[in-house]
Amino acid sequence: MKKRNRQWMMLLLSVAIALPTWGLTATESAQASDIQNHWAKDVLTQWQNKGYISGFQDGSLQPDQSVTRSQLAAMINKSFGFTQAGSIAYQDVQPSDWFYHDVAIAKSQGYMEGYKNNTFHPDQKVTRQELAVILTSLKKLKSSSSATRMKDTVHSPSWSKGSIGAVIDNGLMNGDEKGFRPKDTTTRAEAVTVLERSLESSNNTNTSKSNSPTTTYNTAGVYGPASGQQQITGDMQLNSAGSTLRNMVIEGDLLLGAGIGEGDAILDHVTVKGTTTINGGGINSIHLQDSTLNTTVINKKDGNVRVVTTGTTTVQQMILQSGGLLEEKGLTTGSGFTNVVLSNQIPAGSTVSLKGRIDSMDISSSSVLTQLLTGSVDNLAVASGTTDNKISTTTSSSIQSLTLNGVAKVSGNGTIEKAYINVAGTTITPRVNQTTTSAGVTARIEGGMVGGEQVVTNIRKDDNKHQESSTPVVVQQPMQSLDVRNGQAILHLNQPTNELLLSDMEVTATLNGKPYTLTNVIYDSVTGVLQFDPLNLKYAYNKVLEITITPSSPASRLLITTKGNLRINGFTGWISEENSAYVEGMTINFRRGVGVTEGPIAATVTTNEYGDYIATLPPGTYTGELKKEGYIPSYLIATSLADKYNYEQDAIVSRMPTEGKISIVLTWDALPYDEDAHLLGPTPDGYGFHTSTENRQYNYQNQNYVSLDTDNMSSYGPEVITINKRVDGIYTFYVQNYSATANNGEASTLRKSSATVKVYNGAYRLPMKTYHIPVGDGEEPYWHVFDMNVDRDQISFFDQNMLVNKPPISIYHQTPDQGDLDMLDLEREMELISSYSELSYDTKVDEDISLRLSNSINSNINTFVSDIELLPHIVDGHPVGVTDDTYLTTSDTEDTIRLAQYNGSAYAADYNVTLHLSLGGADLEMTVLVKVPTIDTWIEQASVEAQSKINTATAGQDITALQTALNRKNALTSSSTTEEKIAVLEELNHVLISF
Repeated sequence: MKKRNRQWMMLLLSVAIALPTWGLTATESAQASDIQNHWAKDVLTQWQNKGYISGFQDGSLQPDQSVTRSQLAAMINKSFGFTQAGSIAYQDVQPSDWFYHDVAIAKSQGYMEGYKNNTFHPDQKVTRQELAVILTSLKKLKSSSSATRMKDTVHSPSWSKGSIGAVIDNGLMNGDEKGFRPKDTTTRAEAVTVLERSLESSNNTNTSKSNSPTTTYNTAGVYGPASGQQQITGDMQLNSAGSTLRNMVIEGDLLLGAGIGEGDAILDHVTVKGTTTINGGGINSIHLQDSTLNTTVINKKDGNVRVVTTGTTTVQQMILQSGGLLEEKGLTTGSGFTNVVLSNQIPAGSTVSLKGRIDSMDISSSSVLTQLLTGSVDNLAVASGTTDNKISTTTSSSIQSLTLNGVAKVSGNGTIEKAYINVAGTTITPRVNQTTTSAGVTARIEGGMVGGEQVVTNIRKDDNKHQESSTPVVVQQPMQSLDVRNGQAILHLNQPTNELLLSDMEVTATLNGKPYTLTNVIYDSVTGVLQFDPLNLKYAYNKVLEITITPSSPASRLLITTKGNLRINGFTGWISEENSAYVEGMTINFRRGVGVTEGPIAATVTTNEYGDYIATLPPGTYTGELKKEGYIPSYLIATSLADKYNYEQDAIVSRMPTEGKISIVLTWDALPYDEDAHLLGPTPDGYGFHTSTENRQYNYQNQNYVSLDTDNMSSYGPEVITINKRVDGIYTFYVQNYSATANNGEASTLRKSSATVKVYNGAYRLPMKTYHIPVGDGEEPYWHVFDMNVDRDQISFFDQNMLVNKPPISIYHQTPDQGDLDMLDLEREMELISSYSELSYDTKVDEDISLRLSNSINSNINTFVSDIELLPHIVDGHPVGVTDDTYLTTSDTEDTIRLAQYNGSAYAADYNVTLHLSLGGADLEMTVLVKVPTIDTWIEQASVEAQSKINTATAGQDITALQTALNRKNALTSSSTTEEKIAVLEELNHVLISF
């Protein structure tokens, strides 16, 4: 059965586990006296020596004592190395409490939160099912149905059932001959043992969509062999400053966690084949020595982190989601930072600084200052749609090629070789040696206007690109040059190109300075394009192709010599459908930048008969727009690397739905890495389906009704769900942030994912609905996009488009299994019962008191009160008895209680009332906190109501009885008996009802 969240359950689900050491001051090196023969002796001793737990003043560890929420929070924070605290304002957690900081960390890390009434319950004992929920949140496990294997959890509430299954599947918690014991409290020894397993455990398929163990280091040290090479098969996390990873090959991802704080960490001869994420580190930095990293992400909230590459280090792609300093220092054969991307996740006002030679940089952010302190950037592009970006240069920095698709201000005293300006409003103050503007675009360059009706400015300078001397020359027409591409050369001449023939030209070429013969050369006189067979990308990668065209003879109609060159970089990929069928004839328009869907096209390619394509493009990141008749338009993100031929820049596409079908397409940005599409709706037999990555098909009587056609697991999408056969009813579509903590930071929120949902009806190529995710702050894990009503051929939408903390719930039963349906009815029944009730002043003795808010949703549900427990009242931190009298009792009606007598004591009486609900083979229990105020409180409340009625009485209304009752109330003294007070209260209630 799927995990179902309910509002009332959130009070219970918010539990988390952490074991602090309140008042524990014994010497840690001495082994506790009470664990010598304990089953958990080894792990308790290990944790005590690590400082994760401490002993009590008497030297004991009290391993069998129940652990509280605050204690568990402290233990988790210490063992997992969590230090980042968030703001809290719980009524029962004060800054003076020993656990205040640990509770703040627990909330910040997201594994334990408070209750709906703004409390945390720090002293509440943690049950085993609550521990399972906390572990599932802490380890990001996926819920599982394995709880049904345990005799005492088969009917556990849905808020814990999926988590119990998850921890069982992952080997973190187990049962015994008695079962799982979900309602038993967790002992300190059990908590330590389970957390130790969590630290050592591997994240299996319930954690991610790949089987990869996680190695975690939470204390400072040097990890890895002094020589040789250690192979790490899965992911790794480093959470402590002053640590070194050396001589390792990490097959999975590497997280340099927030626990590093402002300290340093070193990677020495480390290769990371997955993604490296940097959440910690200070101004002195993350050092990458002789290491090789693929995609690396910086996401440090304050932006104060420095990443340094030395020796043979190469970082193929660096994505910044926060500010930071990138520095290449003492590189030998390494390429340092090859491709740098400033993502749209970077907060406005951030600063990114660079020192070194960067092959390519793509700015997709807005309102960010990019400082080029020293070195150069070969290709720098600002994406369309971005605003208020500032780029500063120095006399020690230069840009070889600057492409502005978005407005930016470039300042400083550096040098820009070529500037391609495709948007108006740009200002450039550094020296620019060649400027090209799009039609109708003007820009202010070095104090003058270029473009539009203005002249193009060209500055020639010495061969040494860093030489400061230069001679400006103003020309009245575009510069004569040869625009070389892989497969063509475009002539820009003073004379009409349609007057020329190929016989007028002498075409020669070199590849890395050596003669190279172009094959199948033809000339199109209409377009002025010289075409030839493209060079093999693999063979020619990173080599320079130079083409020279000279007049073939003195009689040639070509009047000048023109020359141009191109460094051969790019990537290849494969376009296919979900079933791996290749797609021939798919056109892909590549634009420079991440998520750039409009503006100038850098290259256009078409897939061959096997679905393959080859794109020759300078180093950088590109957005490819995929188009072919009969297919849903989609996008892919591909990267051209400076010194590595990038294979497998693949994409999966989906066909347009045919008549009668409906397709829902989800796309998003780089983060979160994995977003999941969910569709809920009706089935022909009156139940409901839930299609997602866990249940990709819904079939009925051997026919497919709904299918998840495309499931993209690593950024950008698309994910496509298709309704192949319609059933009338309400369909609900939502998106889940599956990899919410992939980078342990705000940048992985749905709100910053730039997600889009498009709905296509039949083969019509334009979407009938488009939704863009709301932006802003917030870490809600679900995006409720829309509800859709299908009524025969009519389709209508109820736009939701909101971020929520709980997934939307279908109005239909999710499965025809009767046991699950009964459990669902019980859970919905519990929604009608408040978890807190305070009896009002008009409550009468020996009358039934219902705990239900409205009528039952199923008349066959059996509900009865199984237990009533009087809770102690706490005064000055000590429990005091309210009275020996009993105020609440069970009644003859199954789901009601009765007031046995008025509370004449000095304190309100709190009761835990346990309700038992059963239907068929399913049963659930819930606890309702019922408060019985003192009779003095009730008299005061009734008198306030009486006085209000007197004050608002209209002319002619008889208020004599009200005033008489109030006078008798005012006549009460401190020596009045309980019987006298009861008489006054009952008189007040009587006249209030009669008035």
